Amino acid sequence: MDHVALLLALREQPETAHAPASVADRARIDRGVADRVLHELVSSHLARREGNGFIYAAAPQMRPAVDELAEMNRTRPVTLVRAIYDRPSRAALSFADAFRLRKPGE
Repeated sequence: MDHVALLLALREQPETAHAPASVADRARIDRGVADRVLHELVSSHLARREGNGFIYAAAPQMRPAVDELAEMNRTRPVTLVRAIYDRPSRAALSFADAFRLRKPGE
């Protein structure tokens, strides 16, 4: 949810370069966590560095998905949280696959 909160905080003022501490405070996220997440958003091409701040930079083809995410966060936040946290982790799936019965030759 930290990624969602920071992405949507950047999206609120897309033309503004946000200082990490400022956007962390607005999103109510620990500043250390926010710094890491902001860099991950840059790596994912959803934000970019501009001077000492970060700016919303989702590609045009991604913006409808981010808009939908914002709408869901506004209208159905509990459903969004469940959707994010209820998905099984990759480690859990890998562990489960280790016990899957396989036919000879698989």
